[in-house]
Amino acid sequence: MSSFDIDWRGNFYGIYWAYEEGRLVVSIVFEDKDEAIQLTKEVETWSDKFTRMTIIEKNNDEYAICCYQDPQISKSEKNLGLYRSGMIQLGAYEQAKPIIKQRSPLLQILYAADARVINTYEQISRLVPIRKCRIIQESDLKKQEYFFEKTAHEKNLMQNK
Repeated sequence: MSSFDIDWRGNFYGIYWAYEEGRLVVSIVFEDKDEAIQLTKEVETWSDKFTRMTIIEKNNDEYAICCYQDPQISKSEKNLGLYRSGMIQLGAYEQAKPIIKQRSPLLQILYAADARVINTYEQISRLVPIRKCRIIQESDLKKQEYFFEKTAHEKNLMQNK
């Protein structure tokens, strides 16, 4: 792995959208507490200036989410990123989309003993500001500026074959 590679982690249950401190919060929900704690330790070290979130709207009415710190700037040796695909562009996402376009959201990691039961959710990480948030189409992944998103997307496709 080169110093600019990202170790993509996608073993999370899904996304929980909330509104806190006057901003949208994108909560990544894990059912494995140890993994949530491990990723929190990395995410909380991300520089507020170099965090990225890209939402990739796919052609089949699904979307993917990609969160990372620019590895060209990162001082971390791990360069972990979060990527998950296969979420539906209905309901909560449709409500969140206009808010995301107005102002970058905050990111947090949650643990859920049972992701289907909201009162089992536990906030693991602090609210991490996202400096740059973009909503793109799947076809935009061809552009060089989305190199890291394309890498995560391709890795996800390979794992799901």
